[in-house]
Amino acid sequence: MLTLTARTTIQELQQGPAALTQVLRSAGLYRDGDDPAITIGQMCWNWGFNPGILLMMLQSANVPTEVPPLDISPFLRMPLPEFVTHIEEVYHAGLRVQLPRLRTLTTEAAALSPGDERLVELRDELAQLAAELDAHLVHEEEALFPMIRGLAAGTLVATRCGSAVGGPIACMENDHATAERALRRLRQLTDDYRAPASAGRLLECLREFDRDLREHMYKENEALFPRALEAQRDARQ
Repeated sequence: MLTLTARTTIQELQQGPAALTQVLRSAGLYRDGDDPAITIGQMCWNWGFNPGILLMMLQSANVPTEVPPLDISPFLRMPLPEFVTHIEEVYHAGLRVQLPRLRTLTTEAAALSPGDERLVELRDELAQLAAELDAHLVHEEEALFPMIRGLAAGTLVATRCGSAVGGPIACMENDHATAERALRRLRQLTDDYRAPASAGRLLECLREFDRDLREHMYKENEALFPRALEAQRDARQ
């Protein structure tokens, strides 16, 4: 994991997880072609941005990202409204089925093995992740996605997060980094979704959940969010 301070340069930042640079772009602090030798502190000074807040945002994204076996190219061409609908109908709808089921299965597994601390932690870790994802879906559906649909239609859509997509996207990317860490912990607690052998249904559901959530986040991070930011830049020109 990259050590981040106000003296870290953008060039050094670019050697870490791709999500770090995405945070800067989403916040409107850095664009391709800007001086990569500038430090985080200098950049914040130039933009009047609190460096402490930016470092917290960057630290949330400072986790390795596992790339799913997915061809992203069709989603780089798909019309933005269709892309957003795809995310809602495939992944948001899927999570709203998977999360209650996983809450039930992890609770039952922990109750059946009260002395197994790993199952208790698995239950609690899943419950926390589920709550965070529930809020994440609402944030996208009520704020970010209406903005993106508006950009595609050439209209400005004001939401509770304003009318610029950069702020909500930065929040969503932070949520994704938090989810990456949680998925890594779920894997650790179950030996890569192989234990306990007696919880076969739970392990199967966890594997499916892990795969779908990684695909969901990858499509947004690598295609939807960059394209939304580009559409906003084009609309302002």
